[in-house]
Amino acid sequence: MNDDTEDDLPTRLTRLLRNVDGVHTVYATKSLLPSLVGAVVEAVRNDPVGMHLVTVSGDADELTVVACIGVAADEPATMICRRAHDALRDYFTDQNLTPPTTVRVQVGRVG
Repeated sequence: MNDDTEDDLPTRLTRLLRNVDGVHTVYATKSLLPSLVGAVVEAVRNDPVGMHLVTVSGDADELTVVACIGVAADEPATMICRRAHDALRDYFTDQNLTPPTTVRVQVGRVG
């Protein structure tokens, strides 16, 4: 990856989720094949290569953010999921971006 290239939004949101207390894994929200094809296209275009784990779709008026996380078993998954949801929403506010109309965080695994 080129160090002087700014990370894209899905990459920044993935990094954010990995730092939320209780989240130990961020899973891909898209099926594997489209993710691999996207990574190949990025490599051919000489873009930063990375599989997008958090899905950001739509335009500024109807932005949707979808994430799938693995959580630790030492506290309720619903609490960790709420913390992750709030962190995603807060990111947009902190960056002075229009908040998404939909933020969906699902738990892919506990433990």
